[in-house]
Amino acid sequence: SDLWGSDDTVTVIRYNPAESYLAATASADRGIGLFDTRSSTPLKKTMLSMRSNCLRWNPMEPNVFVVGNEDYNAYSFDMRRLDQPAMIHKGHVGAIMDVAWSPTGREFVTASYDKTIRIFGQRSGTARDVYHLKR
Repeated sequence: SDLWGSDDTVTVIRYNPAESYLAATASADRGIGLFDTRSSTPLKKTMLSMRSNCLRWNPMEPNVFVVGNEDYNAYSFDMRRLDQPAMIHKGHVGAIMDVAWSPTGREFVTASYDKTIRIFGQRSGTARDVYHLKR
């Protein structure tokens, strides 16, 4: 079935905080997709160069989400323009394994295999703070 717009495994799925029928996914084929669960219809899909490990919706701007990728970058997307990222957040030297938004939706934190966590502003390509964990 092509329900999720992918012939490959969906590895992450998150419902939109404002539109309960809208879900965003990351799949093993490097795809990022949006789906309407009311009609079981894929809405949009874009492909990145490598696989995304995590995805979170912005709690205050529910048209925005961020994904953490195997290519060491986080990508912010506006769901209305899924063809390209709104911002690429750089600085890690290992795959990003998780992301989480602050309650204000103005910044998010990333966790990486490089044993750092980084805090990014929503509209900033570089981290405002970097925390190194024990090696």
